[in-house]
Order: sequence, then structure tokens, then C-alpha cells
Amino acid sequence: MRRAGTLLAAALLGLSWPAAGALASPASENPQQNYILLCQGCHGPDGHGVAGRVPPLADTVGPLMHSAAGREFLMRVPGSANSALSDQQLAGVLNWLVARYAATSLPPEARPFTAADVSAARHRPLTSVTATRRAVTAELAAAGIVLANAY
Repeated sequence: MRRAGTLLAAALLGLSWPAAGALASPASENPQQNYILLCQGCHGPDGHGVAGRVPPLADTVGPLMHSAAGREFLMRVPGSANSALSDQQLAGVLNWLVARYAATSLPPEARPFTAADVSAARHRPLTSVTATRRAVTAELAAAGIVLANAY
């Protein structure tokens, strides 16, 4: 009864509920803010993660960018693939991570992530994050690139 009264009052005042997703998505167009809102809770403010539970970004983003499989891995891990961010917003966060954590360790052929890249990758989520990470790590090691943290 009380809810009906609230809805009636809102209707009489010309108020309307926001669209279903309007309150659910805290995403913005600022990549750093999106990292803070959606990634920092697990990866931490400095990207160091949680030992044995959440991989660090600070020591892994650069080496992963040396391989097409590593680059794709960044777009397909559950936190990326399942995030509330649009493809464009996720590309922005990934590019911000690269600039923050890998600017000095990027291969010369590295290119920024685009919304099209993200869209093509994230809709094919990883079936085994651990196995994929091991395969990418082995590929990088064979090329002489060793991740500082073999998480």
C-alpha cells in the first residue's frame, strides 16, 4: 500500500524512474576513474593485486603486450570480459593501464587497444584463465620475456 502511494505521488509530480541500467553502471568516460571504480578493489590502487589470489598489473601488463596472445589475454580475463564497461570504455582502461604500468617496456610494434579489438575479444571469454595464462607465459618465456611475477 505504501509503495502504491509512493508511485502515485511520483506520477502526480511528473517524476519517473531512471532507466533500468542508469543506476547500475558507475562507468564514466575517464579511464582512471573507471579503474578506481571497477578494478582497484581487487588489483589495488598501485596495481599490485593480492598475492596468490589477484594477479598484479604493475609487473605483468608490459610483458603481456609483447605477444598477440598476451594482449588478447588482457581483454579476455573475466574482470575485463565481464565488466560493466562498454567496449570503448574498456579499451580506455586498458590503454590507461599500459600507459601507467608499461610505457617503458612496450615493444615497438605495440598499438593501443580499440573498441573493435575489445569487442572481438571479450565476447569469447576464457574457459580456463589459469591454463591460458600458463600458455601465454610459456610463449613469452620462449621469446626471452619472463614475467616478474609468475602468478
